[in-house]
Amino acid sequence: MSAHALQTHYRTHACSRQWRGFLRALAEEFAAELGAEDLALLMARIGRRFAAEHPVGACATLQDLEQAANRLWDQLEWGYARFEEHADRVELLHAGSPLHIGLAGQATGADGFLEGVYQAWFVQVGMSAGLGVRALSSGNEDLRRFVLARIG
Repeated sequence: MSAHALQTHYRTHACSRQWRGFLRALAEEFAAELGAEDLALLMARIGRRFAAEHPVGACATLQDLEQAANRLWDQLEWGYARFEEHADRVELLHAGSPLHIGLAGQATGADGFLEGVYQAWFVQVGMSAGLGVRALSSGNEDLRRFVLARIG
């Protein structure tokens, strides 16, 4: 089986068939009624609500937070995350999100949701004021990129 065939199989099965049609219709309706910025803001609010319902608990280090996030993602079959600490930022990589597949590749909505989740989780563990999570361009539909950095 080729790498392309494996990726196609994965993408086809990453989002349950029972939800795919509903999520795509929802995404199309959102896209028809909301501009990209408003869609991202709405999905970020939904992501923050999701994070409140799925708290990460006490985390003393960035590695603790990454492990807590991945425990939750694994339980929900939502892929996995990697956090990379740099002097001026933390890069967040999220692979295997079924939402990107379910929303038929509408990255604005899927990224907005994950942005809201990660923002809320960092707040839960005591993130300093003046920091925020934002989505970055990825160039890879299977890997979503975010950065935690100073805002403003």
